[in-house]
Amino acid sequence: MELKIPVQPVVKGNAKGSLVVSQQPFSFFGGFDFNSGMVVDPRSDVYQKSLKNKIFAYPAGKGSSSTAGVILEALKQGVAPRAIINVDAEKILAVGAIVAEVVFNWSIPIVSVSKEDFARLTTGKQVEIRDGEIIID
Repeated sequence: MELKIPVQPVVKGNAKGSLVVSQQPFSFFGGFDFNSGMVVDPRSDVYQKSLKNKIFAYPAGKGSSSTAGVILEALKQGVAPRAIINVDAEKILAVGAIVAEVVFNWSIPIVSVSKEDFARLTTGKQVEIRDGEIIID
């Protein structure tokens, strides 16, 4: 049965992939290796998971002005997530995604969902972000 969840696009775009869900706030700066695509923060509940070509969901960012640069480098290296789902989208992450799109024509959609809908997301599910919604198979 297909489940559809409405989203608020922060950075528009479409993406498909396997879902990786963290229940904790996440920082790409210091928490993610932009050379390998792996989560490297040992305090993270998704430690040692690969985000390469995944749809990554986490409730909120921990914030760092370097986040935009990390996501740009991950896109350059080909190890970035295909899309990001948050409850509270991090503005600096959106800046990185917007720069990637404008300067390099690289796309990484970022969308926000309600807390209730975030709770419905499960690691390993196949999802598609399209036309203002998340579609879960």
